Amino acid sequence: MRTTHYKKLALYCSLCVALVLAGCDRRPRVKHTRTIQVSAALAPGSAFGAETYNGAIAVTGAEVADCNLTATIVARALTAEEAQALAEKVKVKLVASDGKLETKIARPPKMRNQSVSVSLDVRIPSEADLHLKTHNGAVKISKITGNVDGTTYNGAVTVTEITGQIKLTSHNGKITCKEVSGEAYAKTYNGAVAVSYSKTAASPSNISLTTHNGSIDLTTPPDLSARIAASTHNGSIKSDLPITVSGEIGKTRVSGTIGTGEGKVELETHNGSIRIR
Repeated sequence: MRTTHYKKLALYCSLCVALVLAGCDRRPRVKHTRTIQVSAALAPGSAFGAETYNGAIAVTGAEVADCNLTATIVARALTAEEAQALAEKVKVKLVASDGKLETKIARPPKMRNQSVSVSLDVRIPSEADLHLKTHNGAVKISKITGNVDGTTYNGAVTVTEITGQIKLTSHNGKITCKEVSGEAYAKTYNGAVAVSYSKTAASPSNISLTTHNGSIDLTTPPDLSARIAASTHNGSIKSDLPITVSGEIGKTRVSGTIGTGEGKVELETHNGSIRIR
């Protein structure tokens, strides 16, 4: 009799817990997507800036005289009506000031059981300088001859065909650079760093690639001339290029020069291997 009573009590408690959890599960399940297209004049050689908290940023350079931006807004809420209303409250515009064109995003106040992300897809003059930042999302840039500064906290960073200087930062995400020509500064905490220079690139003055958890792979320009400092804690260092050792050399640390040592190359990881090609 007592056993039956305990079974009923356990069943009753389980039902109560299930009901409580069901009532607490008020996650935003309904999604509404909205796009906004804006454009503005942007003279070659000017700067372009964009910042979004949740969302990716993609920028492509072209032979154009203006900036064409498409913002994709994704709003989530408990109902379709709430999600649509939330998306409609987001405003995106381009503002010119002191030779720079900036993206301004106005979001509604953050509410419980609601979320908004704004991703940007931009086509601009290839000669522009870029200043891009997002917190949760990838950054992708291609065909830019100006300088590039790109930052994300959670997401990968990918750049292709960049002639100017690149400064790239991520915390959780890999950094990949292909067909670059200028100075390169790339830093992430969790992720690999891979940089490949164009075969027509001149020897840059500085290359600095850093990660804590991940490998580093550097394909140098044909006529690289630089002082090399490479180090890892857990991993190996391999070079296809002849390095004239000027300091210590070992499995996890190399110091020396390639060519006449005019520039400076610093490669550092804690957990991962380093490859120089």
